[in-house]
Amino acid sequence: MPGAPARGRGLNLPVWLMTIVFALAIAGVVFGILWMVSTNRGSAGNGPAPIASVESPTAKPGAKTNPLQKYIEVSGVRFVQDAKKKTMAKFVIINHSPADINGLAGNVTIWGRTQKSEEDAQGTFSFSIDLAPMESKEMSVPLNTKRKIYELADWQNVTTDVQITAPAGGA
Repeated sequence: MPGAPARGRGLNLPVWLMTIVFALAIAGVVFGILWMVSTNRGSAGNGPAPIASVESPTAKPGAKTNPLQKYIEVSGVRFVQDAKKKTMAKFVIINHSPADINGLAGNVTIWGRTQKSEEDAQGTFSFSIDLAPMESKEMSVPLNTKRKIYELADWQNVTTDVQITAPAGGA
């Protein structure tokens, strides 16, 4: 027949069956990629090694609690880098007492909630400041840590442990 189209010799599948085969193939590729990404994320060789311990100035056994401890709050902790690429802790310190506190000093340990543990020590810093009654001030101090800035927990996932070291008196 001179007007009939020539049929190919290969595998001739109906369109509906080819659609199903291609949909299953694409779903299989996507599933395989997702499976590989999720198994690589959980492997022990990836990511930063957990820090065994950070010297915590707040964890001194037998140390008496300063009477000002209950009036001082450290919040809004952020991690930044200065011009020399040194990691800094930016935070707000708040005096909740009705008294002036001159020569207030303390140590802060920063704990982070991570995938590897409930709480993981991120680093420590010390501060020294004078605060008026019910006053808050923003501060920026060097952070003592063994981690790089991108390895530190995000601001939503950190808590602070404050230990007041001076003045010795109460409010």
